[in-house]
Amino acid sequence: MIKSGIIVLLILLSAFLFISKKQRNIVSVKSDTITVVKTNTFDRYIKGDKIPFKVLDTIYETNYDTTFILQDYNVAKEFTDSIRQDSNLFVIKDTISQNRIIGRSFKAKIQEKTVIITNTVEKKPKSAFYVGFRSDMSQDYTKVNHNITLSFKTRQKGLFNIGYGMSGYSVGYAIKL
Repeated sequence: MIKSGIIVLLILLSAFLFISKKQRNIVSVKSDTITVVKTNTFDRYIKGDKIPFKVLDTIYETNYDTTFILQDYNVAKEFTDSIRQDSNLFVIKDTISQNRIIGRSFKAKIQEKTVIITNTVEKKPKSAFYVGFRSDMSQDYTKVNHNITLSFKTRQKGLFNIGYGMSGYSVGYAIKL
């Protein structure tokens, strides 16, 4: 009678421990973010004959002599203008000589960003029942006990065991480390 009372008490205590630690959230989400940068570069050149122009203003300064004016008129000068917007770069180069645009080049370096987000949803393990068989041997190898065991695995890494065999009833609880 006392054995049966202790077994029932242990079963009730185990059930109380199982119910009190029940976890409500059974889904875990892992998220990985990968950023891929793709760079496109292209160049475009235009000869000066095809570029339209318009005279805006004429500046007269009398401090220069004729050789300086002719030298400045015949020299080819390169003017560079660059525009940077975010991670993109645009460069315009103009070559000017004899008051005309001889050549123009346009270079663009465009970086496209691609963001890849991978979400992995994992369900936590559910509770499960197991039926098993266990054999015990005495230290002097003369007696063998056989038991049938019913096990219940909980969601919180716990394992309840109830068994019956030649030596009587057995009750146990194990925790995963």
